[in-house]
This record gives sequence, structure tokens and C-alpha cells, in this order.
Amino acid sequence: MTQRSALQAESDSHAPHRSDAVTLRAVGIGLLLVLVVNFWISTTEYVIHASRMQLSFFPLALFATFLLLVIVNGFVRRLRPNSALQSSELLTILAMGFVGAVVPTSGITGFLLGILSGVYYFATPENQWANYLHPNMPGWAVPSNENHAMTWFYEGLPEGQQAPYQAWIAPLISWIFFLLALCTLLFCIAVILRKQWVRNERLVFPLASVGATLTRASRGGFLPDALRGGLFWGGFGVGFGAISWNILNYFWPVVPKIPLQGKWVVFAKGFPRVNTRINFLTAGFAYFANLNILFSIWVFFVLFFWFENGIINRIGYVIPRKPLNFSAETEVTAWQGFGALTVLVLWNLWTARTHIRAVFARAFGKGDADDAGELLSYRFAVFGLIGSLVFVCAFFSQLGMQGKLVALLVPALIVNYLSIARIVCETGLAYMRTTLTEQYAALYTIGTSALSPSSMSGVSLTYSLVCQGKGTFMSPFMHVVRLADLIRRNRRRLVPALALVVVVGLAADFALTIFLGYRTGAFNFNAWPFSSAGRFAYDLTVTQMRSPFDTSWERLAVFCVGAAAMSLLTFLHYRLPWWPFHPIAFPIAFSWNTQLTFFSIFVVWAIKAILLKVGGVNLYRKWQPAFLGLLTGYVLAITLSFLVDAVWFPGQGHGVHNY
Repeated sequence: MTQRSALQAESDSHAPHRSDAVTLRAVGIGLLLVLVVNFWISTTEYVIHASRMQLSFFPLALFATFLLLVIVNGFVRRLRPNSALQSSELLTILAMGFVGAVVPTSGITGFLLGILSGVYYFATPENQWANYLHPNMPGWAVPSNENHAMTWFYEGLPEGQQAPYQAWIAPLISWIFFLLALCTLLFCIAVILRKQWVRNERLVFPLASVGATLTRASRGGFLPDALRGGLFWGGFGVGFGAISWNILNYFWPVVPKIPLQGKWVVFAKGFPRVNTRINFLTAGFAYFANLNILFSIWVFFVLFFWFENGIINRIGYVIPRKPLNFSAETEVTAWQGFGALTVLVLWNLWTARTHIRAVFARAFGKGDADDAGELLSYRFAVFGLIGSLVFVCAFFSQLGMQGKLVALLVPALIVNYLSIARIVCETGLAYMRTTLTEQYAALYTIGTSALSPSSMSGVSLTYSLVCQGKGTFMSPFMHVVRLADLIRRNRRRLVPALALVVVVGLAADFALTIFLGYRTGAFNFNAWPFSSAGRFAYDLTVTQMRSPFDTSWERLAVFCVGAAAMSLLTFLHYRLPWWPFHPIAFPIAFSWNTQLTFFSIFVVWAIKAILLKVGGVNLYRKWQPAFLGLLTGYVLAITLSFLVDAVWFPGQGHGVHNY
């Protein structure tokens, strides 16, 4: 049995029994869970200033809350078996949680509110935003500073004044409609690609597999079977014990801390630094990924990021102007990585061409592709995709962007979103961001000298969609369609539940964030979307308007180099059975997150390689509970750290969890 098929078999064996259906109580509990998770994430970042609970693709707040629900459900099953939630109901709740946890802070609402509110508040005579940006800002999309609406949002409401909430109503309604269209677009793509990724290519979906493991009914006791045994508790002890020990240092600084954060190491002059951090979340999920992918990630990181950039630095080659935050560290790695991501998406669409052709044929009434098991009919998915795509393009046009800019920006956005989703579904990386923002890709391809002031002002607003470069809802939707595949009956009831989660989640977190802003001042959130994101995006845009440039052929050449290298690696992977490297690791090597997770991935690869060498697949499976215990212990320890900060250190919390 190959390793890939072994991992897939393990994922299937951990899947809950395919019984029951999506129920009303599951939807209600799922919505409540999402509201709790979003409130937790927002207050942690904005008020308590403890560890950020939403950095990963399986947010810690969601993991902890869902784990608590599973444990409580285990007690209920022992006391009143007929009242306990079934596996399908837990899967429904988890699917809603994956989608809902995208909404708060740096997921959607933080970036959107931070970008929209900053254009007037941070304007000064020196930065000249009033001259270059304000004349082209559409009032229906950007809240004005009339009656000090934005000033008070950032600085807090003066005593005796009423919060000017009305300034937000029209812009937020406009953006909510846009976000719903974007969600529809991404969800339709997920439905269309589900069968290809799940059935035909049999991707592992490590994040969904770990979540599904927790939903399996126990054969005895209140804990799921996977959360038992000596190996599980050993892993739990490592993850929980290390963080818990460091919590003692909060109260007694003389207690030595376990150095989990690692340090930056420079091995040679001119070569990039490498971080030695061990991230338990990365390690826990990485264990469930394919061995050759883990091997390829650290090898490609050493060869194509560390060594290549070192040689480039030593010979003095540089492309001026560093890319926007949430891109790779240098221009060369950013554009090279984006070329690889583009080929990754195009290749996956090409390999799925037969399936996609059948889907479109069924949508137009000329085929017989079976869509009975899908969350949407193929007709609805195809026409929903077309309609939402038109809406997204029209929205961008109404922001002031010219057609040629929209024609490049939207495909670049889809490439980023779809490539990140593919990487997460195939590798299980807890952290991953694109190498180049879609705005940067479009602007340097066209050249700002060919764009109008309204186009530049309009594109500056779309930086609100960067959202840490994680692809917003695309990855969660792909995990949702994978989880839904484990539910036998009435799975299409999940669609209105997801729509409810998005609408209620957006409305609730917008309201909470704006309320907290007027109460304490958004500038006191100490959150990057509010303190820096808007200023960075608008300063960059004004600089590009004041110093326009033509198409950057140098950057496009680097893009082509990355695309060519990715094409070659893909060809070798599929043509040579002995070829040890997986091409998906090539763009991963250029991501900024890989600089922080490289060492964790290397350690897990070494452990897993030894286990497979010594005892084969059986020994690998035997050790899975240890890494599930590592994940569980780490998540609960971070939760404990949050509780300690909330009680004893409110507003001065400890950022224990990071990338």
C-alpha cells in the first residue's frame, strides 16, 4: 500500500459513520458556536490582547470550543443517549465553524473596517491622501468622517456624545452584498471541484480528517476513542505541559521559561535567516500529511528560498520596491512564487477538465453527470458561479476601476484563493499565505501609468480582501464539502445553514467591532488592520500615483521563471515514478509562513520517516494519537493562557501563540 493510499484509508477509517442528517438543533448549536468563537477571537485581540486565536486554518478558538462541545456531548451520551448529538450533527456544527471562524478580526471584518475607516482618519497634509484619493472615494462604499464618525471610532467616544453608527450603514450594506457574492462564487467553485478533489484525486484533507476524528462516537466513556491511550496522553502532556509551565512565569518571573519561540539564525552572510521555532500546531497537523510533501517542503525551502536568495544577495541582484505585507519577503520570491501558484491552479483545472466539462454539460442540460450527492445542483453551481462573478466584476467597476484592471485583478484573486485552498487541503499546513497579493500582481502587470486615478483609488479599497493572504472563504468551503461528504441524508440543508452563518457572523462582528471602537478607541486595539493596514495600503497607492510606472517586464520575467520551474517539477512528478519531490512544495517554499514553520516541518518529517522506515504504515498509524494529543494539549493550554490573561492580565495579555 502506498503512503498516499494509506493516509487516505486512515482518513476514511476515522470518518464517522455515514448516518443521520443535518438537523435543526445542529444548525442552532452551530450558529451559537460561531457567535461564541467570533466573540472570543475579537475580544482576545481587541480587548484582552492575549494570544491571537485565528491565525491558522483551523483556528484555535474553533478547535477549543468544538473540543469542549465533543466532551460535553460525551457526558450527555452516557447519561441520556437519546439526547446526544449524532456524528452528522457534530459534522454540521464543525462545517459551520470552519466558515464562521473566517469572519472576525484579520479574517474579514478587521481588515475591511480598518481599510475603509482609515482613508479619512489618517489623512494629513503630508501624505496628500486628500488630493489623490478622497476625490475618487465612493460615498456608498466608504464611511465619511462627518460628525467625527471615524475620529471617534479610533479615539473613543467623548463623554456625553452618541455614537454616529449611521455613518457605517450604507457602506457596510454595500460590502456585505459584495461579500455574499464573493462567498457564492467561492462556494460554487468548491461544489464544482469537490468530486475531483475528494473522489478522483483523493486528497487527504488533514484538517478535516482531524476534525472528523473528534466526531466519532466512543465505544465506552465520554471521550472519543482517539483521545485515549498512553500515546495520546503523552502527546497531550508535551503540548499542555510546556505552555502551562510558562504560564507560571506570568506570576513569578524567576521561573525559567521553556524557549518555544525559537530564534532567528543566520548561517552565512547575505543568506536569509532561518527560525528554529517549534510550533506544536504545525507539527500536529503536519504529521497527517504525505511524507514526500513534507520532505519536498524543507528541501525546496533550503534550495529555492534560502540558497537561491543567498546567491542573489551575494551577487547584488535586487528588484526595487518591496511588495505589500502578506507577500513573500523579496520581490524575486514573491513573483517566482506567484508564477508557481498560477501553474498550480492551471494544472489542477487542466487535470479536472473532463469533470468540469461534464459539470457544465449537466448545467446546460446536455449531460448526465450525477450531482445528487452535491450540496448544490450542478446547474445552480454553474449559474451561481457566473452570476456571482459578474457581480464581483461589476462591484469593482463601480469602485472606479477600469475594465483592464478588473480583468487582471479578479483572475489573480481566484488564483490566490484557489491555490491556497489546494495547498491546505493537500498538505494540512496550519499556516500558509500567498506569495504575492493580487493587487500588486495586477498593478505591475499593467503599470500604474496606464491607470486612471479612480482605478488606483478603487484598487486601494480591495486591500481589505488581503486578510493575511489566506484566501478568505475558499479553504473553509473546500473543507465543508469534504465534511458534507460524510453525511448521508439531507446534506443540502447545510447550504442555508452556511448562508446564515455568513450573514449573522458578519453582522454580529461588524457590530461588535464598531461598538468596541467607540467604547475604547480602535487605535487601542493594537491590531495591525487598524493601526497600520490602511496607512500602508493608501501610502503605497499614493506613491504609485505620484511616481507612475509602466509594465514591469523584469517582474514578469521572474514570474515566468517560477511558472517554468513549477511546470518542470510537475512534469517530472507525473512522468517519473522514482522522482522524490512533490511540486506543490515549490510555491510553499517561498511563502513567508514557511520561514517560521520550516523547522517544525523538518522535525515532523524526520520523526515520520523514522516511524515508516522502522515499522511501516502500522507504526505510523499507532503514533497518530500522540500527535492528536499534541494538538489537543496545545490548544487547551493556549485556552488556559487566555483565561489567565482575562482574569489577571486584562489588556496586558501574553502572546503565547503565533505562527
